[in-house]
Amino acid sequence: MKNTTLGIALVVVGCSLAIQPAISAQNSGSSESPTQTPTVADLRGIYVDSNALPISTGDSTALVTSLKVAGVDGLVLVVGWNHIEPAKGKFNWTALDQWMNIAISAGKKVELSIRADYHTPSWLFQPQPNGGGARPVFFSFTRKPVDTTCLPETIAAPWDTLFLAQWSSMLDSVSAHLKHAGTYDAVVLLRLTGINKDSDELHLPARQPSAAPCASDAVATWLTAGYRPSLMLKGWDGTTSAFKNSFPDKSFSVAIIASTNPFPPIAEDGSVITGAIPNQNLPLLTLASLKFPGHLVIQNNSLYPGVPAETETVQAAESLKTMIAFQTNEEITGLGAACGGTGDTTHCTDSTYLAELETGIYPKGTGDPMVAQYLEVFALNANALPGVILKAHDELFAAHPTGVPAQEAVTPISLELEQNYPNPFNPSTTIRFALPQRVRIRLTVYNELGQKVADLINREMDAGSHEVRFDASHLPSGVYFYKLRAGDVVRTRSLLVLR
Repeated sequence: MKNTTLGIALVVVGCSLAIQPAISAQNSGSSESPTQTPTVADLRGIYVDSNALPISTGDSTALVTSLKVAGVDGLVLVVGWNHIEPAKGKFNWTALDQWMNIAISAGKKVELSIRADYHTPSWLFQPQPNGGGARPVFFSFTRKPVDTTCLPETIAAPWDTLFLAQWSSMLDSVSAHLKHAGTYDAVVLLRLTGINKDSDELHLPARQPSAAPCASDAVATWLTAGYRPSLMLKGWDGTTSAFKNSFPDKSFSVAIIASTNPFPPIAEDGSVITGAIPNQNLPLLTLASLKFPGHLVIQNNSLYPGVPAETETVQAAESLKTMIAFQTNEEITGLGAACGGTGDTTHCTDSTYLAELETGIYPKGTGDPMVAQYLEVFALNANALPGVILKAHDELFAAHPTGVPAQEAVTPISLELEQNYPNPFNPSTTIRFALPQRVRIRLTVYNELGQKVADLINREMDAGSHEVRFDASHLPSGVYFYKLRAGDVVRTRSLLVLR
């Protein structure tokens, strides 16, 4: 079994779902390197969202104009994987470089969002060595249940190790290119993507047949592909590890689909869940919060005037102690936000649009200390209502007068941590790790709500190889994330108790 290099403090977090262990470096093609908790960049501001590259001439003109609006602080640069890597290992940097330079020339921050979904390149499914060799999973779906027009999509299963290897390689290439081009420092934030349906939000095709005859049965398709919640988490661990390896000094955001089920209703035993479905976002958000402590943003993309901020997003940010952000709705499809309700394309006025933005700035109301780090808007609205953008900018910065405080640099500690063995296990397993120097470490067990279950190690230990036996006989079946910490150095993995 291949060792992986991790940081220091082992934590194990339980979930009500039965979820498999994290993917190993050997299988994913992406081991995690030892890293320190990075200094968190000042993320505050109003960011204008782009369509995926390449951007049409009309959209390009509107986007450039919006970057000149007073109060706009950044650009969300959306990049399709198939655009930047049209052939395996062959990259097209022209549009990415163009827009990075436009943002830098305008003095704007950049949030980078690299999408898979229907931007997954076709070569990924072609035989190796010219292709990626991943197994294609085909869907035909409607964006909304009431729609009658379907979108075809071919993606890889998130846990497909050949997909994960190519995803990791692509992110490495993007990072290396930005550094070579001198534009890397302009990127303050990256969206955690790779598991997407038709946007950069964390979700997959998940519906059974809809009224539209063109729609396929997504649940049946996933059953054939072998979907299990454990494998879903395995894929998420692989994609997020790839981001951490390629961009170790950046902050990350994850946009969630709240209040509806973002993933197929399939239980760990392969049965289709017909009753209440457990919170499908929480295990993934918990893993991300442990993996990116202090520099993770949980985001929701559906602000409406007069409608409270999405409760699940607020509760997740509170319980996991992450930052929070919002994007306006996009009811005017591909163009911008409306200011009616869901499905209402009523155009915004100064007052309704400000109300929409203030819902995001103060997700629990103006009297609560929770304030968004940033808001994402669309060029249509920024250009039409520039005064509102400036006022929202001023309110957001007034609520965060000093931004995110810089964290003290910590000398990174390199250690070796093996995947626990056996895994899955019942009732006990062994965790082996090697310390490069005498250091204080902590190994603690928590459940998904952050409640402590047990303290396993909390003391100084000598340099060298060590192992600890973890007895989970008192714990129910499910996923447990383990997190190794020494000071601010943090890494995570997961294991599975299976009765």
